Amino acid sequence: MPLVKKRIFLTAGSTSDQVLAGTTYEYVDPNTVIRVAAAVDTAGTSATADTTMDFTVNNAEFSRGASVSKLVDGEPFGASENSSYTMNNMITTGAIRNRPIITFTNTTAATRTIDVAVFIGN
Repeated sequence: MPLVKKRIFLTAGSTSDQVLAGTTYEYVDPNTVIRVAAAVDTAGTSATADTTMDFTVNNAEFSRGASVSKLVDGEPFGASENSSYTMNNMITTGAIRNRPIITFTNTTAATRTIDVAVFIGN
């Protein structure tokens, strides 16, 4: 089962590129599991609500402005079903082709580092 992992450095007030753009998994088949996990390094602050994720597949919205959890020292990061960092766990329903679009927005005045893992499988 494929796993796409990225570390995104997001400057103040910006939105990331589509996480799966340019990968083999920019489009997926029907009945494909997509599990998205994300965590933000808040650089010593406790605020995480200012770093958010949007997640859509085709025209269906699964997350809009969802707060990304703070990365916790000593807690493993990943996209397993029981990970505390998992933000979405869904199965695609489009009949032919499905396009998952995942972006992150940083509305703080500082650069944020976001770890993201997207599990794609059946």
